[in-house]
Amino acid sequence: MKKLDLSFMAMAIITLLIVLIITIMAVFAFRNEVLSIEYHKDSMLSFNIKHYVLINDMSYNVKRYLATNDNANKTQFYSLKNEYMQNDNLSSEYRIFTKEQTDKSLKNVLATNNFTISRQLEYIQLKPEEEELYNEFLLHFHKIVNRMEDAIIKDSSIIMSTEFDNLYNLQHRLMTELSRKYIERLNQEEDEILIRQKMLEYGLMGLTLLILTFAAATFYLILKENALNSYFSKLYNTVVENIDSGIAILDNNYHFDYMNPKYKEILGISTDNVKSKSINDTFDQRLAEIIENAALNNTSSESKLELVVEGKRKSIVHRFFDIDDVYTNNKYVHFIQDITKTEELQQQLKKQLLEINFYSKAKDSFIANISHEIKTPINAILGMVHFLKRTHLSNNQKELVRKIETSSDILLTIISDVLDLSKIKNGSLSLYPSDFSLYSAIKSIEDMFSSQLSQKGIEWRTEYDFNEDLRLHLDKTRLVQVLVNLMSNAIKFTDSGYVKLSVETLSETKDSVLLQFCVKDTGIGIAEKDISKLFREFEQLENHLTKQHQGTGLGLFISKNIVESMEGRMWVKSTRGKGSMFFFTIPAKKCLDSSPKDILSASNSLLVNGSERKALVVEDTEINAEVVVGFLNDINISCDTAVDGITAIEMCKNKSPDYYNVILMDIHMPNMDGYTAAHILKNEMGVTSPIIALTASDINDLIKAEHGKNFESFLLKPFKVESLYKEIAPYFQFDNNAPQKPDSDKTSKSDTNKKDPFAGREEAIKNLGCHESIYNKHIKKFKANYCKSAEQISHLLEGKKFDEARRLAHSIKGLSGTLGMLNVMESSAELERAIIKGEGYDLSKELENFDNDLKAVIEEI
Repeated sequence: MKKLDLSFMAMAIITLLIVLIITIMAVFAFRNEVLSIEYHKDSMLSFNIKHYVLINDMSYNVKRYLATNDNANKTQFYSLKNEYMQNDNLSSEYRIFTKEQTDKSLKNVLATNNFTISRQLEYIQLKPEEEELYNEFLLHFHKIVNRMEDAIIKDSSIIMSTEFDNLYNLQHRLMTELSRKYIERLNQEEDEILIRQKMLEYGLMGLTLLILTFAAATFYLILKENALNSYFSKLYNTVVENIDSGIAILDNNYHFDYMNPKYKEILGISTDNVKSKSINDTFDQRLAEIIENAALNNTSSESKLELVVEGKRKSIVHRFFDIDDVYTNNKYVHFIQDITKTEELQQQLKKQLLEINFYSKAKDSFIANISHEIKTPINAILGMVHFLKRTHLSNNQKELVRKIETSSDILLTIISDVLDLSKIKNGSLSLYPSDFSLYSAIKSIEDMFSSQLSQKGIEWRTEYDFNEDLRLHLDKTRLVQVLVNLMSNAIKFTDSGYVKLSVETLSETKDSVLLQFCVKDTGIGIAEKDISKLFREFEQLENHLTKQHQGTGLGLFISKNIVESMEGRMWVKSTRGKGSMFFFTIPAKKCLDSSPKDILSASNSLLVNGSERKALVVEDTEINAEVVVGFLNDINISCDTAVDGITAIEMCKNKSPDYYNVILMDIHMPNMDGYTAAHILKNEMGVTSPIIALTASDINDLIKAEHGKNFESFLLKPFKVESLYKEIAPYFQFDNNAPQKPDSDKTSKSDTNKKDPFAGREEAIKNLGCHESIYNKHIKKFKANYCKSAEQISHLLEGKKFDEARRLAHSIKGLSGTLGMLNVMESSAELERAIIKGEGYDLSKELENFDNDLKAVIEEI
């Protein structure tokens, strides 16, 4: 233990004593100041009494003279006046109080020679406002004296007049007011001084206690020092003897004073008694020189030694620092550690880290490759299912096809979840903002889940607090992904009751909006202890042996990370058996462009005219090529095919730059990949045809930045026919080859379509292979089967058969769209959404619109 610094303790006590003495002197100084204030107050009272006695004596002599005509009184009056006016010494009876009103000190002051009224005024030391009051008093005092003199000389009635009494009273009040203000000021100053004095007195007590405490503590520490030194000496000896590092102490001549057992063990010293032995006697020449040089340099930084001790290689780090012993003799401390095992462990750790990095990269590569390999056949399966659904199938076959499609969608969801998880773990989850209508996006989600809600008999509720014209600049795909995941979970875990989607505007500015989404259900709910597990990856609250619901346990984890990547927040409120409420907030920029491009784009997917148009499909997988060609042939687009990039380049040679209306290019192909082929076509051959990339691999920002200039867009496999048509729609319009753009005619055209019950007739005929006779046959069958559908739906609703009513509206929606009855398709879709909202919702408006549109179609047929 470090020795106690008694000099510091002594200096501290001396300093405190000096402060104590200064404080005592300050207390006495304050006391003297208080006495001085008391003297001044007594002087003011004396001053007041002097004038009071003087004016009364003068008044008495004047009145006595006027009453008795005794010249002695007159003489006394003038004597008093002259004494006052000439400022001569006053007799002691005017200069002092009575014996009870003053003390000896004040009498001595007042009895001082030449202590006149004016000098006493100087001693009193009036403030400017007090001196002003005194001057006013003096003016009236002189007036009174003059009136008394006039009474003697001119008119004796003056002294008995009201004016004289008023002057007398006024000068008396002025002197009293002067005394009061003066004494109040001195009292205030005295109070302040007394407060400071009291504080100093408290400080004196505190300092005294502090000095006593400090002295007692010093004495106690001195007593404890020896005991503590003894304890720490034993402790240090025990620690040094047993520490897992070598410690040795050398003198200035490099002779050992001490070395602990570990020091001997590390350096292989077998001699027990090493005291006074030099380093040359203890070590070989090389090690002795190293130690001596280190001691000379007195380096406290670590340096490394590679030694062979008893035939074993050892890695040792050592350092030197100097100390002084109790006799102030300089000593060297040599500190060493054997890091041989540590280095071996570090090498093993580096090797393991390399292996971990290798396997991590291999895992990411495997996930990317396997997802690509799985997506490719899924794309073919979905394509073939599309074609199969268009053939004549029995009810059993339709059910089998439905199950194939459902299973493919589930498998695709799992693959997408695994890929998203990989992106989140790697920090590569990217967002691709675009402009879209929030209302349209939510309505598409409603349509997506309407069938599931109806099948389970769950009521659908909505509550939207935002402008229907609101358009956002946000990653629409990711937002929809989050909502779809929450909706899927809500429906999955709800067997009765309702599912509700609400959107609330928390705050809004001209350029941005903060939205809060909530998906509420009346399902099984979540126990409070399990809520913390919800947002962990691969976490499911059901036991895997008894689980009743499908899922990978990734959806909520991915959704939460997507929301947070959008600078939002997700949380949940739930009670077991009472349902759940999943909330998330999203801040978004507004799209100030009011043109509904997303709606236009969606509608374009239904307006693809492939007549006399050509496409080049570059795909190495035969079945995928067959699917894409089939999709294009369905809308009368003729196709050429190529199995790799080289073949595609050959097919574009000797053709005009815009020979193909569109080129659909797979990315991963043998011989030449799609990136290389697109680069050659665009930059070396000057092909102007739009190229759309078809790939099962994820497209990140780096890929888009590197290859985006050669592709108009990227379409991820597997895709459905609607997605393909949407991508190629801008290049296959009715009137020309240029992409369709919104113009001022859209409004008038929309109004015309609204009036025409068969606004989509021409497109419907083209979709039926341009066979008008087949089209007419279908619309007649539609009239026969559905002419009374409005009444049927109304009766079903009255009988509370909501599911049957919804299915009928859904069937009419699909069939009317196929036959180009756009008004009926729109009103039946609105009616279906209204039915889903459940009992209690007023359907009269939707039912009336549907009935009117249906009647208009039936009348035309």
